Amino acid sequence: MREKIALPLTLYSTLFTIGIYALYLQLYAYYILGLSNLLIGLFATIYFSVNAPSSILGGYLFDKYRRGKLLLVTALSILTISNFLTPLYPSGYYLLFIRGLQGFSTAIIVPLVNLLASRIMGIGRGIGIVNTFGSIGFMSGGLIGGIIADLFSYETLFYIGGFITLTSLIILLFSRLEVSEEIPGNRIRLSHIKYIKESIWIIYLAYFIRITASGGIWSLFSLFLFTIGGTNILVGVAHSINTLTQAIVFNKISRYSEGRGVNVFKGGLILSAIVFTVYLFSNNIYEVLPAQVILGFAWVMLYAGANVYILENTPSNIQGTALGLLNMFNSLSWIIGSAINGFISDLYGSYKPYILLGVILTIIGYLIVEVYFRRIHPKE
Repeated sequence: MREKIALPLTLYSTLFTIGIYALYLQLYAYYILGLSNLLIGLFATIYFSVNAPSSILGGYLFDKYRRGKLLLVTALSILTISNFLTPLYPSGYYLLFIRGLQGFSTAIIVPLVNLLASRIMGIGRGIGIVNTFGSIGFMSGGLIGGIIADLFSYETLFYIGGFITLTSLIILLFSRLEVSEEIPGNRIRLSHIKYIKESIWIIYLAYFIRITASGGIWSLFSLFLFTIGGTNILVGVAHSINTLTQAIVFNKISRYSEGRGVNVFKGGLILSAIVFTVYLFSNNIYEVLPAQVILGFAWVMLYAGANVYILENTPSNIQGTALGLLNMFNSLSWIIGSAINGFISDLYGSYKPYILLGVILTIIGYLIVEVYFRRIHPKE
């Protein structure tokens, strides 16, 4: 029973940290440290450059030693330390090191929590429950972060993130997380890749394209919101509307996705293109806020649809490989998108050229899925 509490809380604290750093590290770096868009974009690039291979390493260690609790405790400890270390040295290159630490730790935590929860609680229910807590974590990080940044400082916010993850770490330490030998890890085994269905590779491709679009946008999104009238609190509100929506619908959509993963995934792509189009034509932050509700539905449909479809269409002995590949493509997308947007935004002096590219990429991703499942292999 205690693992059913420890797993959601672990993802809550992890997403709380991710929320803080996704929203406020770029503001801290730009307005306090005076860094360029290119270097700030590299925060996400470094994060996911470490995240991708670490995901494979975490899966390998889990497959070999079956020590799920030890892996989670180690990764959450590193995440906690990174929070406390962040404000100690005001340098952009130092922050790249911090983001590397966080990329390593979250690569182990997020897929392993999802995998263990899906086996302990059931696929749809498990993914839905832990990610509801994750969404609440991201949401509370955004809301609390905006208030603390305005009333105190960004540095205070990073310390609070450390205390949140430390609390979750203590709870995890005293849990009894039993791991069945039947549960596959997140290891990508080359021998398993050839058994993954063609239709899943189409999901990977569309997911990769869409996250390339969104990863670039999110890497500088708080700065974009400031250019159209945002404040620390309004940035937190904008992101919290998104994550509150996710928290409300994650469990229901995850369950609904069972047997309908492709259609749910396609819906997420369509809604994503709509949201990015709203960003493109927004002149003030208040025009962005309603789109954040749609974004919440878009992400849940994309994420739940992909995960459920993969788990339902992959033998249990290679599910770790299949999920590991999805996480790897997610990381690679962020690496590419964040690096390109940092360069483009400095080149044009605006964040909207990349947002336009994001709209185009998302539409392309949808068309690939639609054509494949409707025209090439409709029985899939």
